[in-house]
Amino acid sequence: MLAAQTPELSDAEYRKLVSKPVVKSADMSPEMSSEAIEVMTMAVDKFINVKNYEAAAQLIKNSLDKKFGASWHCAIGEGFGFEITYQKRNMIYMYYGQLGVLAYKC
Repeated sequence: MLAAQTPELSDAEYRKLVSKPVVKSADMSPEMSSEAIEVMTMAVDKFINVKNYEAAAQLIKNSLDKKFGASWHCAIGEGFGFEITYQKRNMIYMYYGQLGVLAYKC
């Protein structure tokens, strides 16, 4: 019998395959939450290789402003805490790999 050959994956390829967003806290409708997660993961994926978190946060903010109305704020980092006041039903906090991503409307 022939054993199945599995291709060797680089460390970056492996991380991409196994990384999924982990929502730690969300105060929004399920539909809104899934759209926000999609926007947030796309922005982080786009800028993570160059570690340009500011550009990723700006992209998330602008995308959420267009989809859900103005005054969204976004913070991205590798270890932070927060205490915020936000508009009810308009906040999501998730981890994507080692990055914490917070988006809220106020």
